[in-house]
Amino acid sequence: MRTTERGIALITALFALLLLTAIGAGLLYMTDAETMINSNYRSSQQAYYAAQAGLQTVRERMTPNNVGNHKIVGPLAALPNPNSVMYVTNPGPGEVVNPWANGNQFFDTHLQQTEWTTNYAMGGTVPGNAYIQPDTADDTGAASPLPYKWVRIEQKLNASTAPFFNQGGPTNGAVNRMTPICWNGINEIPVTSLPVANCSASLGSDPPGWTPVYVLTAFATTNNGTSRYAQMEVAQDPPLVTHGAVDSQDHVNLNGQLTVNGYDYCTCSCTPPDNQGNVTCTNRATGTIAPTCDATHYSIYSASTVQNPNNSETLVAGTSPPVVQNQPWTWDVNSLVQKYSTTPGAKNVTNAPYNWTCSAGSCGTQAGATFGIPPTFPPSPPNNPTGPVNMASQITYVPGDLQMTGGTVGNGVLVVNGNLDIHGGLNFYGVIIVTGVISFTGGGSSATNIYGAVIAGQQSYVDNTLGGSANINFDFCALPGGSQNQPPRAISLRDISF
Repeated sequence: MRTTERGIALITALFALLLLTAIGAGLLYMTDAETMINSNYRSSQQAYYAAQAGLQTVRERMTPNNVGNHKIVGPLAALPNPNSVMYVTNPGPGEVVNPWANGNQFFDTHLQQTEWTTNYAMGGTVPGNAYIQPDTADDTGAASPLPYKWVRIEQKLNASTAPFFNQGGPTNGAVNRMTPICWNGINEIPVTSLPVANCSASLGSDPPGWTPVYVLTAFATTNNGTSRYAQMEVAQDPPLVTHGAVDSQDHVNLNGQLTVNGYDYCTCSCTPPDNQGNVTCTNRATGTIAPTCDATHYSIYSASTVQNPNNSETLVAGTSPPVVQNQPWTWDVNSLVQKYSTTPGAKNVTNAPYNWTCSAGSCGTQAGATFGIPPTFPPSPPNNPTGPVNMASQITYVPGDLQMTGGTVGNGVLVVNGNLDIHGGLNFYGVIIVTGVISFTGGGSSATNIYGAVIAGQQSYVDNTLGGSANINFDFCALPGGSQNQPPRAISLRDISF
């Protein structure tokens, strides 16, 4: 070895040690970074699920049959009116949660900077009287252990979130951003498309056919300052209210001995018009002559046309005329089928106790079926019908064409995903929903009696036929109502990046 090369091994070793030290330091840095990323992600997820917990907590408290401090009723007014925004607060120990107060550490900057200024075009100043300060989030008076800080409740307005409706108006050009959005149990509808002033208004003597859509916005934060927003749209399912005793999308043929009465049998019993066209209505609860009763429903409401009745066919309603034709079709029958067929407890006839064979789109001919135990016919008393001790309603789903014979009875909701031929009598208390063609063709000695309503489905090349010794009476009490023991339906759920 040359003397000039002495020490090269030491230098090489030092360089190698330096390189390994740099690599080790880099690995430590990367590990720390991954740890911090994981920690931040965990905190973000904790805040997100805390916000979700706040949404579900408030949603449960909006159940109509809740009582006392546990019950929350959403704002009756819509922005920008006073008392149109409600906060459910959940302060931790030593915290003051005033999301409506600028300068508070939990101030609702989302409403101020995003919704109020941009979507509602109202400027940056939020009037203090637009807020209601409720009790603490836990109705026992103690703060909830869930780490969300507040949940905001407000009515949904047009163009605030999808879907949007171009209804015109004074704000923001063609889109009226100040229009409240209603829920009919299936779709969101702007109130300007309805014959009511607000989503909670009534039609005649009936309960509302629509309910407000509420937007719930939750804010949560963790101990290290990570915060998340989450948002949910909720609405209480309203009662199902038809336009008349029969709602038909197709042309309606009238055949045989037929009576279709649009007066609400739940409140009134009305006679057919006499020779002078006079109708006498009796209050069914008191038995006295009722000068007025619910006269807002047609005998037949059709999106197409209705054959003119002859002497054997009687169409009675408080409307004039009792039949209305070429009207907008407001039912999404496929959505109705989806809604009721998937309702917990609904009975599919291919399962027990029916065990029908439904193939090639047909469930065949069935005799003497029982779809729930109906009240005594005619139902009396009207608002609380009595009947057998086992009287009970049910939702029945038939996944194909059906011919009913031999005196079928039922109570509740009957959904036929196909054509329905009633041949040989039927006593039914509730609503019959048919996606295809409905035919009352008679036969046998039994008459058909329906108290409630019929919704007869989609456009086809075959017309609906009403006849065959059928008596169809609109009866609001027989129609399915919105549940008062369940929280409002969650229509949509989204994360807000803000």
